Amino acid sequence: MFSTTLRITDDLAAFLRQAAEAEALSVNAYLAKLLERERQAERKRRLARDWAAYAADGSAQDVEYALGAQAELAAEDPVPYRAKARKGKTR
Repeated sequence: MFSTTLRITDDLAAFLRQAAEAEALSVNAYLAKLLERERQAERKRRLARDWAAYAADGSAQDVEYALGAQAELAAEDPVPYRAKARKGKTR
């Protein structure tokens, strides 16, 4: 477990204590909750950046090479699903 000292102004410390108390949390639990919320927000920001980069990459968007194979599969007669009968079991 990580432990550290936090140096903040008295006003900010008072705010921190009041905010933690309002949520019925210790200052430590309140800060951990804030950090977890920020971590989730950063994951969302990173995902948004990654999708934006993907959308900007025209070659990554090119899926035309797969259309022929997909068309062949779609044209095949579907094979009906049949459950295998268990030995010794009758319906």
